[in-house]
Amino acid sequence: MTSAPAVPPPDLAGHAAPAEAIPSREERRRRRLSRKAKVKRWLAARADHPSAVPLMMLLSFLDSCISPVMPEVLLLPMSIGRPARAWSYAGWASLASVLGGMFGYLLGWQLWEAGLREWFFAHVPGFDAETFAGIGAHFGHAAFVVVFLAGLTPLPYKVFTIAAGVFHESVPFDTFLLASLTSRTLRFLLIAWLINRFGPPFLDFLARRGLAMLLVSLAGLGLVVAIEALL
Repeated sequence: MTSAPAVPPPDLAGHAAPAEAIPSREERRRRRLSRKAKVKRWLAARADHPSAVPLMMLLSFLDSCISPVMPEVLLLPMSIGRPARAWSYAGWASLASVLGGMFGYLLGWQLWEAGLREWFFAHVPGFDAETFAGIGAHFGHAAFVVVFLAGLTPLPYKVFTIAAGVFHESVPFDTFLLASLTSRTLRFLLIAWLINRFGPPFLDFLARRGLAMLLVSLAGLGLVVAIEALL
């Protein structure tokens, strides 16, 4: 004779206690960051693998439209290991990133109002209605500058590529493409130059300070270039 399945003991009010507490928002965030860290470590370990270049290009493509993992996670150890190829790696990363940005623009233009908006707001970090409203307002003043700075700095480029498609009336595709091509190419080529100029100490610097610190320092340069282009 089989015994009945165990049930949680009743509480003092006579109600069954919950089998498992629902994770808090902060707990879900910690779990997500932990998974992201594991993915980054796995990717960095693939720097010497024969598939490193296609994998890095895939990261670069997805970073421009949906993924929170930056291609530098793989690009940096690849370039440090083979400095002579850093320029080539930067070129492939730039190409894949621009193609990913074009795909993001297409998603925003064609599918945003067809249900994609709700999915992105619910599942992709960085996407929310308030952010999109602010980006749309800035697009109305200087679309090239906004896309250029998003492509060069630590700003989440994927949010801007999709927003550009959503607000395509304020961001012509040729303007978007030119800003993306110049900013993403400049970003990756500058990384290649720094690696060739400073070598492994550059990677040590990033480990201590973080890539965001480097790219924030480039924001001023990008702003100056963009303003001069408008004058």
